[in-house]
Amino acid sequence: MAIEKTKFVFGIAVGAMMTVGGAVSADTVEDQSTFDKNAYGWDSVAGSANQQIADDFRLKRAGKISTLNWTGKYHDGAVAGNKLFEIVIFADQKGVPGKAIHVETVKAGGLDTGVSDIGKHKLLSYKTTLKRSPRLDMNRIYWLTIRESDPTTTSRWSWSFHNGNIAGGFSYRLGMQKAWSVGSRDMAYALTVSSTD
Repeated sequence: MAIEKTKFVFGIAVGAMMTVGGAVSADTVEDQSTFDKNAYGWDSVAGSANQQIADDFRLKRAGKISTLNWTGKYHDGAVAGNKLFEIVIFADQKGVPGKAIHVETVKAGGLDTGVSDIGKHKLLSYKTTLKRSPRLDMNRIYWLTIRESDPTTTSRWSWSFHNGNIAGGFSYRLGMQKAWSVGSRDMAYALTVSSTD
């Protein structure tokens, strides 16, 4: 698990808006979006018999996740058009994912990065907006799962590994079984958090 995330950047600038409750601002507070083209990644597909991957994160400040970027690939080649993905946020339970505190299905289309992995699969870049994210506390450990859940898809989808040296790893399990195992890599994603000042 990546208990201490060391790579916080503010690479996405979002204009502040005035609302009745105050100024809403957003920054990228967790960015490990660079992907490892020399690795296969891990399958992350919805369904009772499929694998579920989760990577841990902390927020530098409290807020709601507004946008999410990630990288992945289909084993049978790039799939055109928007596909359904299941986004899950878990609380931490002694170093592995605990209770699911948010589940949201989103549509996202993969954009060809122009890069292939060692298996010659096209790596795709995704971006989506979360509409119902709960407010998350700063400096608290959470876990993020991204799973391809489109019923029209017949090929396997894998979430790419992060290309960096972050102390920690991910957790994984088959289907919805309770027991999580621990892996030694981190996943490729970035999230943007909005907060009301």
